[in-house]
Amino acid sequence: MKINVKGYKSETQRKNLAWFLPRPKPDHYKGGMPLYCEEWLIELAKDILEKDEIRLLNLFCGMNKLGVRVDIKEEVKPDFICDAHEVSKLFNEKFDVILADPPYSTEEAKELYGTKPLKYKKWTSECDKILKEGGLLIVYHKYVMPNPDPTKYEVVKRVFVGNRTYHLPRVAIYFKKKSKICKFCETKKEEPTRK
Repeated sequence: MKINVKGYKSETQRKNLAWFLPRPKPDHYKGGMPLYCEEWLIELAKDILEKDEIRLLNLFCGMNKLGVRVDIKEEVKPDFICDAHEVSKLFNEKFDVILADPPYSTEEAKELYGTKPLKYKKWTSECDKILKEGGLLIVYHKYVMPNPDPTKYEVVKRVFVGNRTYHLPRVAIYFKKKSKICKFCETKKEEPTRK
């Protein structure tokens, strides 16, 4: 018998998690994640996927250190310099996890990157092209960002990250890419035969 649980014990609320992490990382990179944040986000992704090893793309990497690092800023020494709106052109293989830490506003895009405003649907669509089925797109932002495509993704975790008083927390939303179901592969329910 399934019990209908409401309130803070509901299935929806179990997706939420909160961390309070020290700030800053030793590099003091403007717009960078708090100390331990990158590592913990990836460890949680591995737990969700139940994998010890993953292929990781670190998009808008800044000074993040893990995975294949992609950024538009040459000075952060990424593995690849690329506009996120065209990232799928770089890779033939797919990733288990994509961690994206984009600028949070048009002003930050201009100030930090010297770029035009980001188009959320465009760069998340690019991520979709290089993310494996069942993989995770983690969007780290100061807003609770919308599901990039509810027909393809489901929210499996939200991590609210605080790091000091009088400072807005950030949120990492884990969007899990749904597996495609082949219509021809589904088992058909057949009518019972009469004897």
